Amino acid sequence: MKRLVILGLLMTLVLGMQAATKRALVIGIGPYPASSGWARINGDKDIPVVEKLLQANGFQQKNIYTLCNEQATFSAICNQMEKIISIAQPGDFLYIQFSGHGQQITDRNGDEPDGYDEAWVPYDAPMQYTKGVYEGERHITDDRLNGWLHRMRKRVGESGKIIVVADACHSGDGTRGPAEEEAAQHLVIRGTSDKFIIPGASQQAQRQSFPIEWISISACKPYQCNYEYNGMGSLTYALYQERERLSTLTGKQLHQSIRQSIQRVIPQTQTPVVDMTDDDRDNRIF
Repeated sequence: MKRLVILGLLMTLVLGMQAATKRALVIGIGPYPASSGWARINGDKDIPVVEKLLQANGFQQKNIYTLCNEQATFSAICNQMEKIISIAQPGDFLYIQFSGHGQQITDRNGDEPDGYDEAWVPYDAPMQYTKGVYEGERHITDDRLNGWLHRMRKRVGESGKIIVVADACHSGDGTRGPAEEEAAQHLVIRGTSDKFIIPGASQQAQRQSFPIEWISISACKPYQCNYEYNGMGSLTYALYQERERLSTLTGKQLHQSIRQSIQRVIPQTQTPVVDMTDDDRDNRIF
């Protein structure tokens, strides 16, 4: 009887290990609608690069979901995030990447000391506020993203892993200037130094500290611009250069590699940001 119980426990453990799946959502936007005010970038060119990177690290193509250009609307991104959450299982490895424009937007709930949230810009989100027409409702703020990620963490549990990559401007702190642009007219910038101002929406900031429960890799600090290199995002480029040895790098080593790679090819000031737990910093993360 005891042997049967032990055998049953072992089978349950094995089945649980087999059930763990590597899943990814890769969002890339190059041309935005002409009426949006956004310049063309090469976010869509990141998608095949990231797919190769993921496949080199054990992700099956059938589990890599993509939203490209006009597919990457606010509602489509929301729906795909909800799908990832609904199918995620304990122990799964979830990888989320956004390659597109980024923008700072007026903080509506007072949790940002500088008064601005960092936001991903979907295909159908214009650059400027127009009362009664577009008031920022389709910008994907760090608050909204944080909510999705907390729900993903509950689904995958402590044994699961979540990595979120933001290859966009103003991306640092995304889950938790004009002179520079003039100096880099020959480079493509993913974002703008112009903030999305919502009149009367700002609240008095209440400093809050949220524990990180996933690995967040951002192309730059919140106040910096993110430049493209070699026809793709600089962060995507840096990650792709390490694709063959990602599974051997600790979080600390990966951060060092990304920083060195970006600062070697981008002449302007751009500092990638990697937030993670102490365990992730000292252990392999892929």
